[in-house]
Amino acid sequence: MAVFAICFSIVGCDGGAANRAAVEQARAQVRRIADELDKQTTESGVYIRVKENEVKETDPWGSRIQVRYSQGGVAETVSVRSAGPDRKWHTDDDVVAQGATVNLKGIGEGIKKNAEEAAAKAAKGLVKGAAAGVKESVRDALPHKKKKGDSDLKADEVQQSTEPVRDNRGD
Repeated sequence: MAVFAICFSIVGCDGGAANRAAVEQARAQVRRIADELDKQTTESGVYIRVKENEVKETDPWGSRIQVRYSQGGVAETVSVRSAGPDRKWHTDDDVVAQGATVNLKGIGEGIKKNAEEAAAKAAKGLVKGAAAGVKESVRDALPHKKKKGDSDLKADEVQQSTEPVRDNRGD
């Protein structure tokens, strides 16, 4: 009886340590696969999806790792799942890791088109502004022709503005 008690305390009755180690192994496995798949996207953020049976890895309990993709709005997720110790899908002991991306397919093309239009308009405006600036510089650099009486008119304007204002109400 004493020998049985010693063996029981070393091994354990439920294999708890072994089970915890298997769960940690499954967590690392599904996280690694999810991270690898999460990196596989197109330029617009769409996942490059693996086929249903393309992932051939099994979890520590012998079940094949499951990969599923879902999309809602512009968000897209990849879910990698181990069935867990009970080997049944979608139960409390499943080990799951997910990745998420923003799918800009369609949105990206619209943004790109608008950015190209804005850049073209800005460039056109810069060219027009540069041309106007060159014209103004050329005008300023050329000697001005004075019209006859221009200098007399300016002198008269200055003289009028310096004369005192007379009050003729009492006269």
